[in-house]
Amino acid sequence: MSRADLPALLNYSVLTSPSPLQASTQTSSASGTITLVVAPPSGKEVYCQEIDLYIPSGALSRQDIFYPGVNTDKWQYAVGKIVEGAEVGLAVGISYIPLKFTAKSSQDYLINYPLILTVGVGSVSADLGDIRNLHILETSSSFPGDYQQRDLPFGLTIGLPEFYVRNFVAGAYDSSKPDIVPGGSFANGQAFKLSWEGNASQYQIVTAAGSAPLYSGTDNSFVVTKGLSQTTTFILIASRTDGVRGETLYVYEAVTVHITNPDETPNTLSAAGNITTAAGLNGKTLQVSGSASLKGGAEVTGQINANGALNVTGPLNVTGTSTLSGGTVTGPFTVQGAASLGSSSVQGALSVGGSSTLSDTTVKGALSAAGSVGMIGYYKRIGTGTHVAGTDGFVIGYVYLPWKQVLSVGWIYGGTDGYMIQATGGNTGGFTSDWTKYNYSNPNSFMFPVRRGASYWVGETFFKDNQANPSTVYYFVPSGSGSSGEEATVQISDDIPDGIVLPHGGLEKTNGAERAERAEYLTRLLEEILEKPIGEDKKKALLDVLGTL
Repeated sequence: MSRADLPALLNYSVLTSPSPLQASTQTSSASGTITLVVAPPSGKEVYCQEIDLYIPSGALSRQDIFYPGVNTDKWQYAVGKIVEGAEVGLAVGISYIPLKFTAKSSQDYLINYPLILTVGVGSVSADLGDIRNLHILETSSSFPGDYQQRDLPFGLTIGLPEFYVRNFVAGAYDSSKPDIVPGGSFANGQAFKLSWEGNASQYQIVTAAGSAPLYSGTDNSFVVTKGLSQTTTFILIASRTDGVRGETLYVYEAVTVHITNPDETPNTLSAAGNITTAAGLNGKTLQVSGSASLKGGAEVTGQINANGALNVTGPLNVTGTSTLSGGTVTGPFTVQGAASLGSSSVQGALSVGGSSTLSDTTVKGALSAAGSVGMIGYYKRIGTGTHVAGTDGFVIGYVYLPWKQVLSVGWIYGGTDGYMIQATGGNTGGFTSDWTKYNYSNPNSFMFPVRRGASYWVGETFFKDNQANPSTVYYFVPSGSGSSGEEATVQISDDIPDGIVLPHGGLEKTNGAERAERAEYLTRLLEEILEKPIGEDKKKALLDVLGTL
């Protein structure tokens, strides 16, 4: 039986990887690791024979799959048979899987060396939330002898599984061989197979934005039986509905299938110097449906449309309109008319005289705009907790008075990338030179930037003796409208990260009964440390003194 009234002598730091553990899905079985870093309190000796970890059956792992381990050969471990909680002094009505870690020799009972216990968890539960009723039963003593079992309950959290799609490849298709060898080039009309890995609930394959899907379903492969007549890029759209937030998430992957003998002439156009055509380039339209490499630069006084890859190692000057999809310009890019750039890279300066639309475009030089520039999107109101930014933006927090002349103090705080910012607001007080008291409002706010893809958090704390809590509100203001189908920000947890030093919300008050209970508890600890009982007369005197503190 465990001694719940005896506190654990050793300190335990409980970590999980990933943090939190990720839930399994219908199509994907997740795994993780629990790590217990064990150490004695500073300046004290602790002797320990055994540390047992009791995990409720079926709560953490759907199939109770656990793999214990330890960092030293001074200890050994084993997975015990399932037991009822009542048999070992734990919760009645709960079955437990015991994981036992024991020291091999009495010479190793003194914990003066690093001790790290690990438990691999297979087939993590699909249920989200906190897992309670986990216990550490420690058999220990503060001296060599009189070992007692001590119970330390703790909990873990199972969070949303990471949404992923990977290894989107094309390979030669053979109906007699289900496995494929990835390859990038195929003959005109040759059948091939597209395959991928992921845990989405729905997949679609398209060849262009807005086009009808070539494939839609739940399988992880698709056969293009008739092959292709020209080089094509396939886009895999994976989606999954988040049952907690009630929204649909998307992940995209792409693969290009190259046809060695396509139905197009020419396939590519590459020139070390100038390009000359029958009509000429000056004053005419340059249209490229495949790929073009212009190493000497280009002067186009008409419009330029490139649906494939356009690579220009020198400057590119366009007097008319310019439409690029997948272009790369290593020199300056100047457009007198309108410009529409998608998935393009400009190594030099970009100057556009007319209207411009940039989609996934990288400009490493200067960016000049003759007209107005719109860089701020519409704000989104957010709640406290941890979020992930879908685009660069700013987080704004505001704490203000509750419109009452009452005691009202609150702190709001937030942070990202390792730094934290906070503000204090509500009502406050002051005195004049003749000590006349005044009460007045004290609204405050903070703002900090967040990178795209980074996690950030906001939280709040109120003074415990408030007559009324101040009001708060939080916003995320995106930079730009974000990518197509991309949320500006998504909340991933109601909690803030561990280890954050928060503002103090007021001192705890204790009454006489609580003082007496604590004094009694301290007396029992002194008896354990002295390893002998204290006489009744001395114990009464000690309790009387402690009760006055």
